[in-house]
Amino acid sequence: MTRKHKCDIISEQIITLCRLKNMSEVSIEKIEKEDIKVPSLENGDTAIVFQRHERYVRDRDAENTGSLIEEHAEAARDRDIAFFEKLFGNETSKTMVLFTSSDTQYTGGGYRSLETAQIAQDAAIKVLEKMGIDPSSRIINLSPDFITHGFKPTNQSIRPDTKIREPQIFDTPEYVDYLRGKYGKEDGLGTGLGSTAWAMHEMDAEKAVRKQMGAEGVYEILDRTKKSINVMDRYANVFHANNPDTALLIWAVSHYDTISPLVKDATGVSFGEYIPVDYGAGVVIELHKDEVPMLHAQGQEVELRLAATAIKHP
Repeated sequence: MTRKHKCDIISEQIITLCRLKNMSEVSIEKIEKEDIKVPSLENGDTAIVFQRHERYVRDRDAENTGSLIEEHAEAARDRDIAFFEKLFGNETSKTMVLFTSSDTQYTGGGYRSLETAQIAQDAAIKVLEKMGIDPSSRIINLSPDFITHGFKPTNQSIRPDTKIREPQIFDTPEYVDYLRGKYGKEDGLGTGLGSTAWAMHEMDAEKAVRKQMGAEGVYEILDRTKKSINVMDRYANVFHANNPDTALLIWAVSHYDTISPLVKDATGVSFGEYIPVDYGAGVVIELHKDEVPMLHAQGQEVELRLAATAIKHP
């Protein structure tokens, strides 16, 4: 081994130790609605609001199963209006907004993430119209100057993102049956799996069986979530290259199952730990060209490493 190679290895070890030290200094125990704070954006800046969908109807026999509970939808509208009033009212740069969402459907019923994203987009439209600004000049999904594919099944202009869907384990029914048999059936969660079964899946306690059956695990979910954020980052770079006098906000609605692992990975928390994400809650991710992405929550910030899953299975 050459001296240069030894120095490279030592440098990499120092960088790793520094990152571990930084992660150990950050303690994010839960994600709340209040964590979606309005970012301060200048020309060339990008921020992502990565949000969990609002509370929804879980009764599979209900006519509106899978759709948002109206009282929670109303509360979300009020919060989102306040967010965009502050964003557009205090901006020092022209801010464009892109709305995207998981396209997960609940047992043949509603699309809770898309509905949550629609509330946010409607709030932005309402605020812009009140300010006398044409919404299509600020909302990329509505602008004739951009090509943004909407969600055809519900005729929404929200851009669907398959990489931030909920866990795809129901595509492997034999694995779901295995979890039910070992850890118990549904206990009011409306998913066919009990809370213990979900917890065991989330910590990948049945990794060998899961892999043998070909089911998706939490590390695969984390990796596809990171791929989605990487795509958003690349989109932002192209956007700013063509629109240098603007800022960009990407509002992405997903699920607990993508947000919680992302926070665990960023902070170095074991996947056996539980970091709750309230309905309607989320984190804010700042993307700056040639800089490490930063995740903001609970008044703290931590580096978001997007290259690969950092935490290895114990």
